[in-house]
Amino acid sequence: MKSLRLIVLFLTGMAVTSFLISTGIPRLLVFLIVITLYLLVMVLPGIYAVYFSNSLRQIERYIKRNRHKAIFAFPYALGHGSDQDIEAAIERILAAHKDETIQSVYRTLLAIYREQPGVASQHAERIEREPMRSYYMAHAAASAGDLERASAISKEITEPWMKHSIDALIAVKKEDARFYSLMEKSVEAARGVQKYTLEKSFERMKKPLA
Repeated sequence: MKSLRLIVLFLTGMAVTSFLISTGIPRLLVFLIVITLYLLVMVLPGIYAVYFSNSLRQIERYIKRNRHKAIFAFPYALGHGSDQDIEAAIERILAAHKDETIQSVYRTLLAIYREQPGVASQHAERIEREPMRSYYMAHAAASAGDLERASAISKEITEPWMKHSIDALIAVKKEDARFYSLMEKSVEAARGVQKYTLEKSFERMKKPLA
């Protein structure tokens, strides 16, 4: 499928190039136009799928095509792997991306998956960006069973998907059936890979309430 797409893109590029040259446009300008169109066709769909898409099917297709990349191995493992696969995917991200925020976020997640909420809280405190810091602080608190603290932090979070996500985590700890409606609100409010990640994370939480 990828090879066919590249062939179609190449042939289209050749046709556009021939047309532009036939109109008398300078070759340098033709080259710049074709390269710009190529980048738009190749890059924009990926940006849309990662950050803006509301289609879980489209997002999953993109993640599956790019699962060999460390940053997409984690959501792919959530949807298709075991707990061990998830931890291995997070470790790949930590090895590949040295940005301090990425390190703090994924070390927080890794500690949560390893049921080490105290360690998770320490890493979450190092996240400088808000509301991301508050979200992971609340996530760590809920994982530790400190639902009062998690709820207090949730009330200060302004990002809808984050707030609903924390409230859903609190509900699942309480075995509260409102988990399902809160889960749906969180997924509905999110977009792109974040939407997919939430959907697959919540699916793993449904089993204890089934």
